[in-house]
Amino acid sequence: MTPLCYPHTMNIHEALPHTMSALTVQESPLTRWRSAPLWWAGGALLAGGVAAASVLTYALQIEPLDIRLERLAVRLPAARGRLPARGLRILQLSDSHFYGGKRTRREQAKIARVRALTAGMEYDLLIHTGDFIHFDGGLENVLSLLAAVPRPRLGAFGVFGNHDYTHYAMEEALPRMWRTFQAQERERNQQRSAPVRLGATATRWLRYVRYVRNTPLDGRRTGSNDAERLNMALEQWGMTMLHNRAMHLYRPELGLDIYLAGVDDVIEGRPRLGDSIRDVPAGAPLILLSHNPDIIVSPQLSRVDLVLSGHTHGGQIKVPLWGPAHTQVEHVPRQHVSGFFRQGRTQVYITRGLGEGIPLRFRARPQITLIEVSA
Repeated sequence: MTPLCYPHTMNIHEALPHTMSALTVQESPLTRWRSAPLWWAGGALLAGGVAAASVLTYALQIEPLDIRLERLAVRLPAARGRLPARGLRILQLSDSHFYGGKRTRREQAKIARVRALTAGMEYDLLIHTGDFIHFDGGLENVLSLLAAVPRPRLGAFGVFGNHDYTHYAMEEALPRMWRTFQAQERERNQQRSAPVRLGATATRWLRYVRYVRNTPLDGRRTGSNDAERLNMALEQWGMTMLHNRAMHLYRPELGLDIYLAGVDDVIEGRPRLGDSIRDVPAGAPLILLSHNPDIIVSPQLSRVDLVLSGHTHGGQIKVPLWGPAHTQVEHVPRQHVSGFFRQGRTQVYITRGLGEGIPLRFRARPQITLIEVSA
């Protein structure tokens, strides 16, 4: 049998000229130029993802636990001759927002931080300006927080915030606010001419963003916390709750003769500043506790020398160019979302507080404050 013969199979490099072979195994400059944008885009996307993950980790795990002790010196001219020679030292806590349950470990870490910051501290008054809890399950951690700080020389006082009464479905806030905004627009359109209505339609989304930025978030109320149980537990611990009433802090042996008042929460309570200060003599030095600083629009504010508030969390998340993501107040200028400012003759201080509604903080570190009041 004649053997089968197969054609000789040549290596491609044997069949092609050397220059052609080189073109098949080397990337051309044109190909490199075309693929470069893809590499840059992929690198930028990766870098952006890493940066976003880093910021989120910081805002979730680091800043919320980085509680700072800040100091504030306040002068009350009306208290001349009615304060101890060394002044009056007030430790302000606020907005602990304790959940309990799955967040207990995180909340215990905050309590440990507060304990370390206040170890050995000597002061006169302990105050808490509301939002002790976020849910009822946080009560035990509230009592642990109060036990973590040294006992004040003269007493402990507090007022409730909105979350001490109620909890909300905040994920529904923006749709609810859109419906409210639309209803307001329909009412305004009845008074607008046709050209003005056309212009309003063109700028509707911009004005809605401005509305959201400057209006408290309207979350749907989903349930109630046991405010009576919370009040009883705090009173049993030794804290006096000042809901629409005042206390005369009178210790002649110390040279102390001033008034401390409190109002119920502006949103969920029944705030009555007039009732709170009715029995305070005209001209007597008066410090007011109000969870929500929107109390500054009260006609009786001029009677108050110093307001101590919380509620805003300092904006909680501060976005470049935008500023505080949200202030949760209507009547406080955005530049005063935390810290010290004046409203007429009244001095106002808003703390960033300890906790959060959602467990994120960015450029608005949690704080406790030691306030030194002198004449």
